[in-house]
Amino acid sequence: MPVLDRASIDPDADRVVRKLARHGYKAYLVGGCVRDLLVGRVPKDFDVATSATPNEIRATFRNCRIIGRRFRLAHVFFGNKIIETSTFRANPRDEDDRHDLLIRRDNVFGNETEDARRRDFTINGLFYDVEREEVIDHVGGLRDLDARLVRTIGDPDIRFQEDPVRMLRALKFAARLGFELETSTYRALLRWRGEISKCAPPRVLEEIYRLLRGGAARRSYELLVETGVLSVMSPHLAGLLQGDGAPVATARVDEAPGQATVPRLEYEDGDPADRDVDDPDSDEDGDDGADGDLGAAGSDGATDVGARRSLADLDEEELSWHRVWFEERPRLPEAAPAPVQVTGLGEGPDLARRRARAWQLMSRLDAALAAGREPSNAVALAALLVPFMPEDAARQNEQAAIYDLSQPLVSQLHVTRRDSERLRYLLTAQRRILQAQRRGAKPELFGGREFVEDAQELAVLLGAGPLVKAGAARSLEGQSAPVAQVEEGAEAAEGATDGLTNGLANGLTEGLANGLANGEESAVDGEESEDSQTDESDESGEPRKRRRRRRGGRRHRSSRPASRSWRGA
Repeated sequence: MPVLDRASIDPDADRVVRKLARHGYKAYLVGGCVRDLLVGRVPKDFDVATSATPNEIRATFRNCRIIGRRFRLAHVFFGNKIIETSTFRANPRDEDDRHDLLIRRDNVFGNETEDARRRDFTINGLFYDVEREEVIDHVGGLRDLDARLVRTIGDPDIRFQEDPVRMLRALKFAARLGFELETSTYRALLRWRGEISKCAPPRVLEEIYRLLRGGAARRSYELLVETGVLSVMSPHLAGLLQGDGAPVATARVDEAPGQATVPRLEYEDGDPADRDVDDPDSDEDGDDGADGDLGAAGSDGATDVGARRSLADLDEEELSWHRVWFEERPRLPEAAPAPVQVTGLGEGPDLARRRARAWQLMSRLDAALAAGREPSNAVALAALLVPFMPEDAARQNEQAAIYDLSQPLVSQLHVTRRDSERLRYLLTAQRRILQAQRRGAKPELFGGREFVEDAQELAVLLGAGPLVKAGAARSLEGQSAPVAQVEEGAEAAEGATDGLTNGLANGLTEGLANGLANGEESAVDGEESEDSQTDESDESGEPRKRRRRRRGGRRHRSSRPASRSWRGA
């Protein structure tokens, strides 16, 4: 049985587990942190599962609060660090009642074995006892870690129908860890990939951002193309990335796509068992991931689930209707990539060249993340679209090309308005930068600081990032410094982005210093002008002392000589 290195375990997570054990509860490290430690990765944070209820956890820790409405979790705070602590839970689906489409008891407490078996994949169902220093495996996760396989816990056909987002999570873990999908899991994913379109759009969009910003964007999208999932989520993006110039092709499926017969789990809150510690933070819009509504299933999905009654309970008329609505129900056509229709964009070799460039940018995005950079969601999406922007399009066609590239992606993935506006800005900004570089001029970027910083980040990924400085207005003008060239690899990406940061800081300092100097000179000139008009010599010819006006005060007219009274007339 493997033993984890004590030095690699977070001391605060260790403290939480040991304190719960001292109070008589079972407590273990669970999920992604155990998996990452076993494969030699460094977890971002640690989660704890315990037999204590949320109220008992709060009574044990003063630095604790309970979040969530139906999935109640306890957050134990240590400064800015949060140790998420959840209670052992059982599978919320009642095996004896498969016809109820809405899960009404999704906060059912259970034991450690039930909690492990309700999780999605075997590699995420491992527990670690810090006191006995041993890994507890109820689902065969250690065997799959050794074999480097991603396998569902239970029947993959049922697990993917219950929650189709698990298919995206399977691809995410395979890409990040360099694992392969287990054979039955892979076949079930190909069979049920169409069910992803029935999921709540916010959950799908969240997983797409995690695939892009998880450090394995290139491999993640190769798997999306290979399995045909990308065509289901966004036919427009699939048309851009699939075809000549792409590193992979979509696998052919001989059997027809499946038709769902298992009720999907409908969560009002995100299932804590499906949370992974390696996922990037998703609070750019100020949402609390654990207390938000990202886990809600689509309202129209429940009506499409084929919850069947037993055929023995149906009379002849009901059997005829059953054949019409279930057995003879026409299947929807398989999702396919949409044809590329962008104003001013060529076809054939030109499109293949741009497609290869887009895949290359995914590798650069992974290198930037490895170097410690944190591109925003809009930058990650723009990196997929920028290679397809026509360079020589006329100005009247520029906005049309931007609309043709971004609008289908925004509508198909349900991108938020904040990210969609920033995405369009980034496409426009990169075209401005490219045009200025061709003329040998200084590029100007108009917009808020966050918009301009995203434009810089994207310019670095493209391999041509201008050094810019901030002025007093909301526009930023490029310096005459040479363009930063970014080579493949994390060190080059880090060096270029550091250069951008230093250039921005120097520009801000220079602008601030010049502004202060000009302000002081203006203030001195104003004082001298006022003194020349108001100060007079006394009878002996000596200059009268200048009176200083304090901020917020007023001059006392009574203290001034009578000879000055003409100024007020």
